[in-house]
Amino acid sequence: MLFKLGEPAMNTYKKSLLIGAASLTVLLSGCALETKQEAELRLHGKSANAAESAAANQPAAGKLTSIQFYVPSEKENRISVIDVVSSKVVGNIPVSESPSTVIFSSTMREAYAANMHSSTISIINTQTLSVVKEVPVGPMPHGMVLSPDNKTLYVAAVADQFVYLVDTKEGKEAGTIDLGTGAKTNYLALLGDKLYISDHENHKVYIVNVKTKTVEHTIATGKIPRAGKVSDDGKTLYVPVAGDRALEIYNTADGKLLGKIDAIDGATDVVVTDNGQTAIVTGMEGSSVTFVDLQSYKAVKTLTGLPGAKHISFNRQQTKAYVTLSGSNQVAVIDTEKQEVTDRITVGAQPHGIQLKALPGIGGSC
Repeated sequence: MLFKLGEPAMNTYKKSLLIGAASLTVLLSGCALETKQEAELRLHGKSANAAESAAANQPAAGKLTSIQFYVPSEKENRISVIDVVSSKVVGNIPVSESPSTVIFSSTMREAYAANMHSSTISIINTQTLSVVKEVPVGPMPHGMVLSPDNKTLYVAAVADQFVYLVDTKEGKEAGTIDLGTGAKTNYLALLGDKLYISDHENHKVYIVNVKTKTVEHTIATGKIPRAGKVSDDGKTLYVPVAGDRALEIYNTADGKLLGKIDAIDGATDVVVTDNGQTAIVTGMEGSSVTFVDLQSYKAVKTLTGLPGAKHISFNRQQTKAYVTLSGSNQVAVIDTEKQEVTDRITVGAQPHGIQLKALPGIGGSC
């Protein structure tokens, strides 16, 4: 389960705010509904430029079975929709001010975008690529996670001590979880009845019981914990800590530090392979991506020249990793076997989060 932890205290926000699917046969390409050549022809043709192609193919971009990445652009107040087959932007969704992260319902019919400067959540219809409702929440919403039944959206707000609950059916706020005076929230994850919440200013991770809405345990981390991952069994927590230039690994039961990998400048986000052998860590200040061997707890390779490398997501088969470059208007595509950048996709200015939209069983090797 993806665990998104804290965004930088070193980039502390100074705004004054109180702030489903038809049955299909998968082609031999393994990536789904058409070949890459067919996708290229459909999406662009030989003469259309990128903007014209995206506009012309907006309806096709809303196909429920399409395998895509959604990428929010903070500066342009929109979400770029990337077709995984062609590595091209095929649609854009206008949202509110400074969208940061986006997540999907399990049916992929709805997406939810956190808009920091408007302090709202945009509820998006992924077939029409339009916002159907704006839900006010706390100041500067950032990290989000959705309950398995799709009924409750948990939202971390950077500028206060609460996690906000949104009733997705009613489209309105439905209560809060209070982490205590002085607490700050940023990214979170839900596994079972445990909600993991980062505090990038107080250098902690709170573990909250969602049934009782109380903090059961607190893990003291290194300085400025950012985005991370909780293992599927809930036993291990991987935390990039920007202030300590490291990836820290914890036992969630007792908060004990199991290991620490140093020399990752501006450690920001992390993904871990299904076999648990490799972690890939982004470094925003270091404009880098580092591959880590989790058996030896050593960094094995660092890719540089990736401006403001922020958030990262695998494709379905984990053969590629996609990284938002917040210091540019691009998403870097990394071959995880060769450990090298193979492509850069132009999106909106200052891309922030990135999330894969893919129905279970659809998309093969995408």
